Amino acid sequence: MEQSAVIKSKVDISRNLNGYSFPHKLSSQEAEIIIQKVKNVFSDSKYDFTLHKINELSQSELDLLEERELMDDEFLINANGALLFNSDKTICILINGLDHIKIQVIGYNDIKGLYKIANEIDDTLESHLEYAFDKDLGYLTTCPVNVGTGLKVTNTVHIPSIEKLKQVDDYYKIAHKIGVNFKGVYGKTKSILGSLYKISNTIMIGRSEENIIQSVESISNDLSKREFESREILKNVHKIDLEDEIFRSLAILSSARVITNSELMKCLSNIKLGIEMGYIGDVNLEKVINFMTGKQPYLKIISAYDEEDKIERASYIRREFSLANRNNK
Repeated sequence: MEQSAVIKSKVDISRNLNGYSFPHKLSSQEAEIIIQKVKNVFSDSKYDFTLHKINELSQSELDLLEERELMDDEFLINANGALLFNSDKTICILINGLDHIKIQVIGYNDIKGLYKIANEIDDTLESHLEYAFDKDLGYLTTCPVNVGTGLKVTNTVHIPSIEKLKQVDDYYKIAHKIGVNFKGVYGKTKSILGSLYKISNTIMIGRSEENIIQSVESISNDLSKREFESREILKNVHKIDLEDEIFRSLAILSSARVITNSELMKCLSNIKLGIEMGYIGDVNLEKVINFMTGKQPYLKIISAYDEEDKIERASYIRREFSLANRNNK
């Protein structure tokens, strides 16, 4: 299997219903009608969706959805909002967010596969509901940027070696030229978290779904190739400094009493790099990736400010990276 720097993939499809105002102008009664319309489409389907009004979710469920970047702070305060999601929360449909419907599918390094799932859900909805559509513009959305296909595809890449060699700026220029957005993952901090960067399409009108997917995959593949080449340079030129940074990070996570989310992500990034380069053999890679991609919501990496919850975060992570637990998933 070809080496990849992609750590997470996400496909979003935004839609609105014909005959209704955009969500920010809906009455509570209209919002409820839309919720029920969307829910009824899946009442007898193969999807194990459950409906949740935003004010019915527990704090841990809200944290998980925010950590996985399936909703944001604006949706949290939306009294008319609701969600349909499956049991493992890899598929989530936001109802009455920025648009009436936002289909979201998340996974690992498989945009084409995720798009197939999202498109199937979209087709199911469109067979029962009338979408707002213009023959010249395409699907109509609240934000003009999303008009057209309403499709946004995103790869999150882990590129610590490119970052350490100070070559990241090259890709801002390349991305801009091909109509792709390339930016660091910040959460609520002031620094890029864990050498993670997002690649997503910027243009949805006048481009086919296939073209959008291809443009994001193209730069993702190029970044992956460059990242693994850069690792060899680091290994040959900065071997001791690299090893020191990797093992120092492991020591911090196994002993820290206080840790911010930005420091945690920096250490996780170095440990992931160390595992993949063969320096660390007793830490489970899947565990590290799960932490970095929001599958452990109590760490609050994306949803919390840098100084929040740092004692509780350190206590949890210290247990997970103890000698007894570090190789467990």
